[in-house]
Amino acid sequence: MATLVNRSGRPDWSTDQDWNGYSKEEHGIWRKLFARQAKLLRERAAPEFLDGVARLGVAADGIPDFRRLNDVLGKATGFEIVAVPGLVPDDIFFEHLAHRRFPSTCFIRKPEQLDYIEEPDVFHDIFGHVPLLVNPVFADYMEAYGKGGLKALKQGALDKLSRLYWYTVEFGLIATPAGLRIYGSGIVSSKG
Repeated sequence: MATLVNRSGRPDWSTDQDWNGYSKEEHGIWRKLFARQAKLLRERAAPEFLDGVARLGVAADGIPDFRRLNDVLGKATGFEIVAVPGLVPDDIFFEHLAHRRFPSTCFIRKPEQLDYIEEPDVFHDIFGHVPLLVNPVFADYMEAYGKGGLKALKQGALDKLSRLYWYTVEFGLIATPAGLRIYGSGIVSSKG
């Protein structure tokens, strides 16, 4: 894996979202992605995910302002979104989760990356991850996962917990009475 560089200069890698700095084109990419995914997921996503999207008020009108989302999340589960400039090291990621903070990137993919982007962008993080953080059970799970990550770090096993995160939170499916449903953010935020 490539070495990650702390572009924020802050020890927790956080930065400011600068919501007013998004261009019309960037908001347009969000609108296009949101409309496509909302249509695809009606019968495919876990009901808790769909409920979270509705409760957050995440919509197709443009990239959400983290401050507004944090008001909703804070009241629902005590979680907050922390803006980061890109991928963060696993230890920083799990530290944020352990304190009920979800690190989200601020940039949005380019038009030529609509179907695939290697690094998570704001659409993947906010549309894919954050809706489930409105659910108290899932929020508690993510906090516990973060605390588990910090324990695994002390035991030299953080890579194993990170791998498990990849196969559950990123690409997880769950059995429901209506059949198999998506809850993994890597799937809900992607066309394929």
